[in-house]
Amino acid sequence: MRWLTLLLLAVIVACAPAPGAEPTTTVPAATTSSFLASTTTELVATTEPVAGCPQDAVFVDRGRVARVDQPTSDTNRLGLISWQVVEGCERFAIDLETNEGAPATTPPTVVVEFLESRQVLRLWIDVDSTVVTDQLVETSLVDRLYVVRALDGAMFVDFHLASPAQARVVISSSPARLSLEMQAALDPFLTLAVISDRIVVISPASAAETGSTVAVSGYARAFDANVHVIATQSGQVVADTVATAADWQDTWGEFRTTVVLPPGEISVLIGEEGAGDGQITGPTISLTVQ
Repeated sequence: MRWLTLLLLAVIVACAPAPGAEPTTTVPAATTSSFLASTTTELVATTEPVAGCPQDAVFVDRGRVARVDQPTSDTNRLGLISWQVVEGCERFAIDLETNEGAPATTPPTVVVEFLESRQVLRLWIDVDSTVVTDQLVETSLVDRLYVVRALDGAMFVDFHLASPAQARVVISSSPARLSLEMQAALDPFLTLAVISDRIVVISPASAAETGSTVAVSGYARAFDANVHVIATQSGQVVADTVATAADWQDTWGEFRTTVVLPPGEISVLIGEEGAGDGQITGPTISLTVQ
């Protein structure tokens, strides 16, 4: 028995860490890259979700947030968009899919930027189609989002903010996923988009002062992609044109047009023609033309 006791003591001593040595833990590296405003790629390894937004990360509250150039990708479709709020940090997870609907492995080219108003955060993403067209969000920072076909055929997602925010982007591979993290900012919005059920007007803002030439832009799901822009002054029509949206059946379609207006107080109706009575319905904005 004495020889067995000595043998066990020898094994214990051999397996014990050396004096002062730190215990080691092997952590599998995650295939996640954090793309900041400088477009620097930073590899990070995580074992569990971080509570709240990372304190040492770079967040941006205006202009360009991130640009990721990806020469090749198997991502063709925008998948589901989900979100969670943890300790004031709002994380939006955007799934990226192949044409067949399977999870993609490589993310596409992505550009994320605040529009000049700072009320809309736009995410340009190199995909051909989408399974999401719009979603009501109603968190502290985000009111709703729209997926839009641009006039040049590209696609973007607009996050309409409920209060000022700053953002950063995290992109993962295998499977490909885009995460948008937002936390509160201080500077107020410069203008607000005008929203109805089937028309969203990005510019001009209602109650704005403008010159005589006014660019009207936004996106719509108007029937046959026809967006009517009708300006009136004292009940008289002073401009009437039709813009063609980039889409209306599969998702929202971007539209742009220009109208020339006389000086004074002007009301501008941006809408669609009703299928039954032919009435033009949509949001109306008020302008003061100098």
